[in-house]
Amino acid sequence: MDSKRLGIYIHIPFCAGKCAYCDFASYPGREADWDRYFEALWAEMNGWREALTGYEVATAFFGGGTPTSLSAAQLDRLCGALAERFDLRALREYTVEAGRPDTITAEKLAVLKARGVTRVSVNP
Repeated sequence: MDSKRLGIYIHIPFCAGKCAYCDFASYPGREADWDRYFEALWAEMNGWREALTGYEVATAFFGGGTPTSLSAAQLDRLCGALAERFDLRALREYTVEAGRPDTITAEKLAVLKARGVTRVSVNP
């Protein structure tokens, strides 16, 4: 039986500041809401885990906001949550949006590399 493949997009609605061109749901300076958001995200992912049994994830994309506004530990936790809940063996592209270069650090890049991220998208 051939497995079914899909793509997963996870929206991280937080950023360091709202860019003038951004039309996406994003909320600068809301660090106090991050833990609450993650708890809701984990619950949502848990709900989809069973529904997507038998599917392999071909692409995963964390967009936003600016996912790299999260700390290295939060990024690690986010990537780990995805890997724990979904079959990533068929993953061909794993992208994290880093909309603002000032949110990128060597520590964050090391986490993303260790977690298998294959592409970091940076706004010019």
